[in-house]
Amino acid sequence: MLLPFTDSLVVTTHFDPECAALADRHYSRRTVGARQFLYSGRKIVIRDTEGLLVFGWLWCDEDKRMDGQTGYNCAIFRNESARISSEVILECERIAVERWGPNRGFTYVNPSAIRSSNPGYCFKRAGWRFLRTSANGKLHLLAKEELAVPN
Repeated sequence: MLLPFTDSLVVTTHFDPECAALADRHYSRRTVGARQFLYSGRKIVIRDTEGLLVFGWLWCDEDKRMDGQTGYNCAIFRNESARISSEVILECERIAVERWGPNRGFTYVNPSAIRSSNPGYCFKRAGWRFLRTSANGKLHLLAKEELAVPN
């Protein structure tokens, strides 16, 4: 895939091979090496041109979610670039809102799979908040009640 020369993030597909390689290094990856790295639903996959970060929004039909969550799900975020993660999240929010309109955002973070004393810190810096621990006690649910394009 030929990408533009830009410092901005660009939208790609859930079959992007560089993003798949990043997904392979993410703790949430179900099948390492698979071409596709996001589940069913409407998707926006965002990356940098160097192939050092991937961010995936997933918007499923609400009746298909078993956890009762609504809105846009950040299904994957891996940042190996020098960019500040909270700023990347805000830029990805803008892209989602421009494509799909304002909505709630949510994500799950596995505190035992990351090296942080404050799991989800980059999301919290971007205005998200911790809601609760999942039923199995392994994941932290974070959400932002309204993703919107800043004025």
